[in-house]
Amino acid sequence: MRRWTGAALAVTVAIGIVGAPVSAVAADAPDYASLVNPFVGTESEGNAYPGATVPFGMVQLSPDNASIHQWTSYSHEAGRVWGFSHRHVNSAGCPAAGELLVTPTTTSTPQMGRQFTDIAGDETAEAGYYGVSLTNGVRAELTATERVGVHRYTFPATETANISFNVGETLADSRSSGVEWVDDRTLEGWVENAGFCGGTNRSEYVYFSASFDRTPTATGLWTNDQNYTPNWQENHVGDGHNGAGATFDTTEDATVEVQVGVSFVSKEGARANRVAEVEEPGATFDTVRADANAAWNDVLGRADITASDPAKDQFYTQLYKALLSPTIGSDVDGRYRGMDGEVHTADGWTYHQTFSLWDTYRTQATLHGLLVPEIARDIVRSMYQHRVEGGWLPRWSLGSLETNIMAGDPVSAWVAENFTLGTVPDDIADELWDALVENATTAPPSGVDSVGRQSAAFYLEHGHIPYHSENDPGLGQQYEEYRHGGSATMEFAQSDAAIGAAAQRLGMDDVAQEFLDRGQNWRNLWNDDVALSGGFEGIVNAVTEDGEFVPVDEYESVQESGFHEGTQWQYQWMANQDYAGLQEVMGGTEQFLDRLDYYFDMPSLLAEPGASPSHWASGGSDYYSSIGYNPGNEPTLMNPWLYSSAGEPTHVNDALAANLNRFPNTPGGGVGNDDLGTLASWYVMATLGVQPVASGSGMLALNSPRVQAATLQLGEDGPTLEITAEGARENLPSYIAGVTVDGEAHSETWMDVEDFQDGGTIDFALTDDASSTDWGTAEGDWLPSVADPERVEPVVDPAQDVAFVAGERSTETIATVTLLGSGDADVAAVAFAAAESDGAPIAASIDIDGSVQDLTVIPEGGAWTLALDAEFADEGDINGVVTIRSTQSTPRFAPEVFAAQSLAVTLAVVATEPTDPTEPTDPDPAGPGGGSEAPDGDGAAQDGSLATTGAAAPIIAVLVALSMLIAGGAFLLRRRRA
Repeated sequence: MRRWTGAALAVTVAIGIVGAPVSAVAADAPDYASLVNPFVGTESEGNAYPGATVPFGMVQLSPDNASIHQWTSYSHEAGRVWGFSHRHVNSAGCPAAGELLVTPTTTSTPQMGRQFTDIAGDETAEAGYYGVSLTNGVRAELTATERVGVHRYTFPATETANISFNVGETLADSRSSGVEWVDDRTLEGWVENAGFCGGTNRSEYVYFSASFDRTPTATGLWTNDQNYTPNWQENHVGDGHNGAGATFDTTEDATVEVQVGVSFVSKEGARANRVAEVEEPGATFDTVRADANAAWNDVLGRADITASDPAKDQFYTQLYKALLSPTIGSDVDGRYRGMDGEVHTADGWTYHQTFSLWDTYRTQATLHGLLVPEIARDIVRSMYQHRVEGGWLPRWSLGSLETNIMAGDPVSAWVAENFTLGTVPDDIADELWDALVENATTAPPSGVDSVGRQSAAFYLEHGHIPYHSENDPGLGQQYEEYRHGGSATMEFAQSDAAIGAAAQRLGMDDVAQEFLDRGQNWRNLWNDDVALSGGFEGIVNAVTEDGEFVPVDEYESVQESGFHEGTQWQYQWMANQDYAGLQEVMGGTEQFLDRLDYYFDMPSLLAEPGASPSHWASGGSDYYSSIGYNPGNEPTLMNPWLYSSAGEPTHVNDALAANLNRFPNTPGGGVGNDDLGTLASWYVMATLGVQPVASGSGMLALNSPRVQAATLQLGEDGPTLEITAEGARENLPSYIAGVTVDGEAHSETWMDVEDFQDGGTIDFALTDDASSTDWGTAEGDWLPSVADPERVEPVVDPAQDVAFVAGERSTETIATVTLLGSGDADVAAVAFAAAESDGAPIAASIDIDGSVQDLTVIPEGGAWTLALDAEFADEGDINGVVTIRSTQSTPRFAPEVFAAQSLAVTLAVVATEPTDPTEPTDPDPAGPGGGSEAPDGDGAAQDGSLATTGAAAPIIAVLVALSMLIAGGAFLLRRRRA
């Protein structure tokens, strides 16, 4: 078994780790949990905790030694601890949680309040386990169930083996607290803890129930006066210090085990959690650790990869981090504390809480929907309950608290993505969709905590959020979306496009079009009159309420730029829903690529493959000092795949190689905050060769995997997907030479998520030489724009002086169809080019008295003629309906190129050929454009021609308007605009 040693973080082969179960896993089963290094991210502002938890566990039992922004709970380099508390938030930007700090000492009385104890060495951790030796001679070990933290302390021989329970101090701003010795082996209590990042003044209560495996020799309490009082049974304080101590005699028995149940409902709930998960099963530290190991092996094993040992360590560490949140919030009986502060019950499902939505909608929602969809469905149901009980969808919730931090509308994109993934339970789908649309179109009512879209009415009317400086009294100081009006507009547009794409996949075309159109609102920020570094012109600017740009220096601080956690250089690219629009405003595809090369410093990436250029931001939190790529912050996560939208997919891998190398297996590994699994999910999917670049669309962009192979189990009982990538390099870029999906060649730079979810095979053929491959470079293979403002409209012109002769079969042209782009003739040309590789972009048919025959579509000078091959037995008027439809293949997230349209026609048949006939018709019924047989039935000739009868008439006439513009313009998926 491999374990991670905190002192040197070396890989150690251990046969008899202290406290290890005899057989945590079957001898021949992979032990993925042992590959996880929880110390990764505990430095360099990673804010990770290294302690013990299970997948999505309520309890995160971990050491604490800090509570500041740079280290929100633990610094590996500090070499000391206060003790071990029971709840932590994974890699966020502000301190939170940290309830019930437990500290072992050997002093004459139990420790009161926070005091450091140095680490002597042997600090080790893996998924579900943490251990450390302290300079006071105590060996501390931690493990956990879903709702119970289990401690084991091995003391030196002493009569004063103390265990302190610090109830009054947490990692946040604790308020009131209470503690009580229920009996000589059971301690229970609660603490009122504050919110997160100053986002709310509300607080929530966390309850605990602790039990020892043996009776202490003495107990007591302390309070604000810092005096320890033996035999004191109960104490409550309004704020400040409060805690309890227990003393044991370890002269003959060195170990003491403590089991601590946690609940957000009540002390009774915490006790029931402890009894159900540990006491009733008769669990010990060793059996709990074995169960935690098995739980992690189950979920980590959903992705079995073939790679080097170091690459496996990195991969499973990041997959572990992706599966920590959102955490379980309900007790074993289903009760939980809702967003209204009241107690509710989850019947037959598990409630989850703490949603870092500004981060997780971009990556984690997708990974959960793919690997653990059964858990994702409970998470989505929990989100629905957030709306039911909280009165509005949340922005950034911590437990039962709405913090309202960050800008934009991330919940819309998150919910839309889950609709696309199929993880929304059927019984709540309609109501959740209504809540989604409501959230995206109206401001919340008074009396709810979530701020939602405060500027909804203005945004819908003007297409942007009005910028208000946070330095001025008013809206800028009151709401994030106003002081970050620029970046919030980018976020709104992205969320709107996500709703539109999800609606399209669900068949709600009218709703889809409305939101897809709003997905272009980011363009309202584009200011052409801004000179930039590198000789470029034009960039996104915040816009005031009066419609004026707020042009600022490209390095301007957040207080004046209107952009959140990023410069305008970085935000200009955050329009993954509209690649064509990006290329247009930047002057065309070549100018787009030139600017992208400058941003990434592509010459440096090519000169030193796998190394991050100095032009890049130095870390995830280096928001405002760089105009280059920021490899570790959410708004720029999808930037590498921009190259696949413009015909240069090899450069995707040049950028990714350097970024993925910034996740080494060290305490500083990663790039800034992981933000509750966001960057970890990004890493996992990029390593496997896919990334969800546009929420709600189901579009998974492809890149070269960093593993030789992977077997993915897509859900508890789901299908299996096999990925192969022979020759994949782990630290240098590889390039895609070809892809096959289920044995079929796949040249597009993306695939649909449903094809991924169906399982099967994806085989990547790779090369080390970028110049040797042209995979994905053809325009039809570029990443498409999900939300595009252009339409194409079919215009039908009827033919003149056409005659059918009764009793004679002939093929006659009855109309000509031209596709026009609205305001851009090139749009139609792109449509033609994209369609002609598969034949004509339109199909047409005629229905005469219930008999339907396809019309022959013949290309002719940039348009298409519609020819009818028919024989009419009798003269007279014939009434029919001509239907025109698109044949161009479109992704599931896009409507057809144009909606099918029908028009009535009247045919007239003459007894004899006109005296001045036009050129004779082609005797070949197929004609130059092909043809098709008519269905059998009344009025259909068995040889494929249409036969009918009618009264005598002098000539055929197609009685349609001289020029008819078919309504219902088309949505064209464009790859570029020259």
